[in-house]
Amino acid sequence: MGSRRSENFSSRASLKLALLWKKRRSYEKTIKCNKFYCIFALIAVSASAADTEKYTYKLSQSTSAYQFWTTLPSERVFKEDSVPVVTDTAVKVYAAQNEFEPFQIVVKPTATGNVTVSIGDFGSGITAEIYQVRYVPVTQATDSLGKTGDYPDPLLPLEKGSSVAVTLNKNTAFWFNVFVPKTTAKGDYTANAVIGGVSIPVKLHVFNFAVPDELHVKSQMNFDHDAVLKKYSVSGTGTDYWMYVDKMKQYFIDHRLTSASPLWPGGLTSGGGAPFIKYDCTTGAFTDSDGVWGFESPAAKYIGGTGFNDGVGFSSFMAATFQTNDSSADQRPSTFCGLTRGTGDWYSANNPASAYNVKWFNYIKAMQNYLQTKGLGDKAYYYFANEPQDQADYDAVAWYSKQLKTAAPNLKLMVSEEPKAEIYTNGKVDIWLPVLNNYNPDVSQAREKNNGEETWVYFLHGTRPPYFNPITLDHPGVESKLTGWFLWKYRVRGLAYYSMNNWSKNPWTDPLNDSHNGDLFMLYPPSSANTNISYGSNNHRFVPSIRFELMRDSLEDYEYLYMLNGGKQPSVGATNAADTQAGKIVSGLTSYTRDSEFMYNLRRLIGLKNGGEITSVPDITPAPAHARATGTPGNYYINFQDPAGSPTANPLTVNGKTYMKIGSGDYSTTNGYGWYSPTDANWKYQYLSSGPNELQKSVLYSDYGRQATFEFDLPNGKYNVTVSVGWQGKTYSHNQVVIESVEFIMDEASSPYIVRTKEVTVSDSKLTMAMGVPKNNEYTMLNYLDIEAVGGTTTPECTAANWTYSDGACQSSNTLTRTWTKTGDCTAGVSHPATESIACTYQPPTSDTAVMIDFGKTETENIFGLTGWNTVIKDTYTYYSDLG
Repeated sequence: MGSRRSENFSSRASLKLALLWKKRRSYEKTIKCNKFYCIFALIAVSASAADTEKYTYKLSQSTSAYQFWTTLPSERVFKEDSVPVVTDTAVKVYAAQNEFEPFQIVVKPTATGNVTVSIGDFGSGITAEIYQVRYVPVTQATDSLGKTGDYPDPLLPLEKGSSVAVTLNKNTAFWFNVFVPKTTAKGDYTANAVIGGVSIPVKLHVFNFAVPDELHVKSQMNFDHDAVLKKYSVSGTGTDYWMYVDKMKQYFIDHRLTSASPLWPGGLTSGGGAPFIKYDCTTGAFTDSDGVWGFESPAAKYIGGTGFNDGVGFSSFMAATFQTNDSSADQRPSTFCGLTRGTGDWYSANNPASAYNVKWFNYIKAMQNYLQTKGLGDKAYYYFANEPQDQADYDAVAWYSKQLKTAAPNLKLMVSEEPKAEIYTNGKVDIWLPVLNNYNPDVSQAREKNNGEETWVYFLHGTRPPYFNPITLDHPGVESKLTGWFLWKYRVRGLAYYSMNNWSKNPWTDPLNDSHNGDLFMLYPPSSANTNISYGSNNHRFVPSIRFELMRDSLEDYEYLYMLNGGKQPSVGATNAADTQAGKIVSGLTSYTRDSEFMYNLRRLIGLKNGGEITSVPDITPAPAHARATGTPGNYYINFQDPAGSPTANPLTVNGKTYMKIGSGDYSTTNGYGWYSPTDANWKYQYLSSGPNELQKSVLYSDYGRQATFEFDLPNGKYNVTVSVGWQGKTYSHNQVVIESVEFIMDEASSPYIVRTKEVTVSDSKLTMAMGVPKNNEYTMLNYLDIEAVGGTTTPECTAANWTYSDGACQSSNTLTRTWTKTGDCTAGVSHPATESIACTYQPPTSDTAVMIDFGKTETENIFGLTGWNTVIKDTYTYYSDLG
């Protein structure tokens, strides 16, 4: 464990009260401090001050003109967000050597005007860049995690001393990127950020270890180099051109990503895998005399690291690829070595000995040998087919991969598809690339363990809740931070995305594509008008998104786990020292910790452990987000039904257990429960009068058979959980329920019901249930959940006797406010809202009655005084007509 210190009561209370601001503000950061939350915070501490820190607070340097505050990079700052109440004196930043690390400082002015922004020198070679967080208009939310309005995403580069316009009572956020060189000594460093003439200390702790130069996550990110040259007005192919070529490569490797064409403008092949450099069809020899425009020179530089990135190049590259997305079509050049291909040369003819095929597969063999002689065979791959859809596609992919492997057994082959027997039974693929929502860890890990095949993942506009998507603009920022942890947990070796900078329409003003905000771009054009800027006018700086920067953060987090594992990659089928920590962030395919402060605290502790500053990583857990999750574990009973429909009994008590009525609503911290589901889940309720009991008469299901994840806040501990699925009188063949990574029902038929009980452990104050079979779009007919604490003292359920109320005065609207107070220690069961509106009959006070009786129709008649009134009412009959 990390060092712990004793504290007096006052300091403990202050720390715990500060935890209020650790509560997840949800993605829109609706931070509130009311009586309930402040009291709740006093009991919400889960680790000592040595183990956890706060990162969202008001800065003590705030003045009458400017309120300053800070929050984590993974927290989106909206213009209207409230300034936190809790105060601290400096911004806290933690980084390893050879790492980039961002932080945010926010200013909310009391008057519209301008501020200058700058940052001082940390020393020891540490550098810092400044950006302003800008906003894009979201007119249609991507899904339930998004919202409309101005959304923070672009990071506009600023130079030190830049003047920025600020608006009365609106937040302006500044984003700072710090880079710590490998040569910087461990320890503490301080620099002052200066905004509007006010100095704000930034305290940087440098860990005693370095993030590796090598990229241990491979990637393939489609990137349009020419679009960048155009927008930055780079003309010709002289010095300016090559400076930008190098800048683009360095920018990607600095973000621990690899573009789909890291050798651009050179390369080994062109369309359909045809040779880009000279190939002799008779001798099978490759000859490269094209220098920087060819293959060998850029490969030595950008893959081998010669004269690039301190000697370390990209960890993988695409040596050849397909021409179109039709996987059953022959993607190869129409003519090759003087021969024209025909239908007799493709899979349906099954004639690898045709003249064209002999020449082509000899070429593939020569390519493999050429790459090996250059020391690049292990880094190169041939991405030969994209998203096969049907049996014809599978047959073509299987046949072609088999012939490729026969000719060149050591040339790696990639196909963008999850491992499928239709392909691997008769073919051979080295790198499978499924979309995340089709990824099956059991199958992929078995293929790696038994067949040496890697799996990468990619993200689509269709990757929707319950899955995370780091590309989605209007999702919580923390989703982009999940990537590295997810890859580690599931032994996924790489990632891909199909468009980093499609600027065919202006992302500054129209971020929506395919009903998905942020699709097709993670970088912005340098002009918000999407016009070309004058060469050098922004000091040659690229414009990233918050998502792009947080993607780098997540890949650096992967390297933290790599170092925690002794500088080794995780192996399939074997646990390692970093798995426990990764599992605290990603506990399942659709189960994630979205608590930014917990994630950054865990990362900090791993950094301290990696550098030898502590001997072990303390076992911290996320702070509860709902009052129900405090205290000792209890018993909780949930009936999935239309909350306003049948069964109508209130309370709903079955076999002495009182059930909460929960429907298809999205998760909210207010309720402490709810669903993460795609927009097309099309939730349905059914009440079956023929069912065996009230609970199994109730059914909740996705009419389109979509996957969904349910979360229910409750105290950490062990629970016996019972789940029921089914439909009286019917058989549904593909029910699936996984709770806290424990498999309850796995693609099984209910005829008519399955009821199953297993023990689970909750360690993040949330019970998480994943429902539905991946990809098959089959029904899971959900009935109820029983959640019962294992052993120990349980908290009793609330009954009517645990509630008292007081009523406010009846108002002229014939309503009064009833305030409910819970007494005693109880949970779930009978519940009431904190306040509710109750009907009543308004009785006007005597003074009002006097006015209604005594006023007249003339000014004279309307002059009178009443006992107890401090003014004389004088008006006409018209103005008093509403008093009747």
